Amino acid sequence: MRAISIIFLILSLSSCKNEERFDIKRYVLNPSDSDIECLNDVERANKDIENGKIVFTYPCHMFDCVLRQEKYVIDLCKKYNIHFEYELFSDIIIEGQTPGCYGAIMDNYINKKFGKNFKSKILKEADSILLASNDTIIYYKCDKRPQILGKDNYETTFVAELSEKLNEHIKPNKEGLPFMDIGFYIDKSGKASGFFLNYFMEADESNHKFKDELFKIGVEQLKEIKYWEAGEVSGQKVNTENNIRVYFRYKTNEGSH
Repeated sequence: MRAISIIFLILSLSSCKNEERFDIKRYVLNPSDSDIECLNDVERANKDIENGKIVFTYPCHMFDCVLRQEKYVIDLCKKYNIHFEYELFSDIIIEGQTPGCYGAIMDNYINKKFGKNFKSKILKEADSILLASNDTIIYYKCDKRPQILGKDNYETTFVAELSEKLNEHIKPNKEGLPFMDIGFYIDKSGKASGFFLNYFMEADESNHKFKDELFKIGVEQLKEIKYWEAGEVSGQKVNTENNIRVYFRYKTNEGSH
């Protein structure tokens, strides 16, 4: 019984901590004296505001963090004399130190000056401009990713069968046969075009000389998919740049892939 009570207490404390982090806009009004990261961010944000620099921040975690409608957000912010910046967040969590305080101070100021939902309105308007512009959007920035008809939204693999010639020459490693990432474009109607190689994992170095042939096989078999489900943003179909990982397998007597 005592063990259950301790577990409940731990879960409760964890829940309280998450709630505090979630309500960061209130926390920055009176951050802990030991929260140096937050205190420094608060000081920097307040100093920027005093100097007339107002910043629309957007969280940026590892790897690609660019908004699909970034250029339109920047243009809209300029109308209000607001800067646009990504706020970097590290995957390394330091106990007692709170990231995101700079953006929270800026959000509090923006909410007071322009209204509580100002940032969400800007993002929505920027998306509307994006849709009207007919831009090509990278697949993972879509609300609904482009996909093979009937497949899952996050199904990004395809199996291609080797030719009889390559059947005799392609060597596996302990992980299997080589694979490659093939990029291409999908228009609003679901038609694919413009295939290009993004990455090649040769498995065995002897397979490197067959890279072009493997790419050709991958493209030929991908082209057998006449139409794809187009990517969507805000419920509307968009042009996308897609990427799919093509795994190769030895040709079988059945000849199917």
